[in-house]
Parts: sequence; C-alpha cells; structure tokens
Amino acid sequence: MVKVKFTALMRRDLGREKDEVEAADVAELVAELEGRYGDVFTRYLSSCHIFVNGSSTENTEGNETALSDGDEVIFMIQVVGG
Repeated sequence: MVKVKFTALMRRDLGREKDEVEAADVAELVAELEGRYGDVFTRYLSSCHIFVNGSSTENTEGNETALSDGDEVIFMIQVVGG
C-alpha cells in the first residue's frame, strides 16, 4: 500500500489527513483518489505538487512515476499570495 498525505485546504475539504491506496504509479493513484473523493479531490489537482518519498514528480517521471509498497505520496497545494 502507498501512504498518502493531504495538506492544507485539501486535508480540510477531504476531511482527512491520510489515506492508503494500492497503486502502481502516480496516475493510478490519482485515478483511485478521484474515485474515492470525487470533485472535492479533482478540483485541487491543477494547483497541487505531488511528492513521492520527498521528490517532486516534476523532477521524475510525472504521472508515470512508479510506486512501491510503503512509498509516501504527499499532495501539497501551491501557495500564492503576497
């Protein structure tokens, strides 16, 4: 199982900080979470950075980043303002 953590507004709106999902890669993980949480999860995806074991998926294989049992994935909402 992959350990998932949600931050900030996403955590508040989903009503939980953590979840566990069986997924082979980030795309499969996102699809599973969309199925579980629907639009509440989906609306945050465009403003999220996804980290697998501390590394941004922007620096790896993106949604094709492979996942293994015990990996930690964090969905971090981009904060903007001034």
